[in-house]
Amino acid sequence: MKKKILIADDDRTFTLALAARLRANDYEVISAPDGLRATQLALQTHPDLIILDVWMPIGIGLSVAERLAEHGLHTPIIFLTGCKAPKLRKAAGTVGAAGFIEKPYDPEVLLHTVECALSRQATAC
Repeated sequence: MKKKILIADDDRTFTLALAARLRANDYEVISAPDGLRATQLALQTHPDLIILDVWMPIGIGLSVAERLAEHGLHTPIIFLTGCKAPKLRKAAGTVGAAGFIEKPYDPEVLLHTVECALSRQATAC
C-alpha cells in the first residue's frame, strides 16, 4: 500500500513539481494551497506524512501543526521554507517537526528525510 503524503504550499508550481517527484518515488500525494485547507485535508484523510510550508495564507505552518496536534493527529511533519531565520528551525522543533528543509531544497535530501520520517526514525536521520 502506498504511503500518503499531504503537501501544503501556496506555490502551485512548486507543489506540482514536488508532487511529481514524490509520485515518481511511489507515494500517493494530495495537496492543499493554504493552512486552513491543509488542516481540513489532514483531519479528513489522515496522511502518513505532511510536507508543510511555513509561510502560507490562512494559517502558517507552525499553527497548522499545533492545530493538528490539538485534534489528536500526530502525523510526522516536514517543514519546507524559504526563510533562513535560525529561530524558525527551533520553533519547528518545538512543535515536533520530523524534518526542516530550506528552499531551494536538494531532492535527495528531501526524499531521504521523507523516508526517515515515514519509518519513524527521523531523529536518527
